[in-house]
Amino acid sequence: MTTTIDPTAVDAETRLTAVEDIRILRARYWRFVDTKNWAGFRTLFAPEATFSDHSADFHCHGADDIAGKISAVLEPVFTAHHGHQAEILVHDAEHASGIWAMDDYLIFPPGVPHPTNPMPTEVVRGWGHYYDEYVKRDGRWLFAKVDLYRLRLEVGGSSSTPYPTAPER
Repeated sequence: MTTTIDPTAVDAETRLTAVEDIRILRARYWRFVDTKNWAGFRTLFAPEATFSDHSADFHCHGADDIAGKISAVLEPVFTAHHGHQAEILVHDAEHASGIWAMDDYLIFPPGVPHPTNPMPTEVVRGWGHYYDEYVKRDGRWLFAKVDLYRLRLEVGGSSSTPYPTAPER
């Protein structure tokens, strides 16, 4: 990921608009995962996008593969994702990159087998960073690449609360 940006590549208004649009894109990503809105989730990615969760050796290639694999793992799971402290760099009018501090909490239903679950347990809590690359297509910012690197991952037994249900979509 490039950290040196030509300050003349885009004007201030274009840069600020891009940063805000990308913040909304990332917020939708987490909301769509947590509310299981897989159709909406799929629309956030460029067709050739890639996704990797390096702590779980979980990789996807293409928007359909990303939505399909992530939904297969997380559909039955209660999830809560939080993103913080975004560092967004606008490289030009159609390319940007970002680093987001994150934490997530996942509760898998007890007693239900999860053959696609990279973390075979009931509760997973993680902290780390998303390293994103974005591309602007047809006036919309989309994910071109998402790499998740965790600083810490706690994998454990059952939750101390009853299994929650997701809100209506």
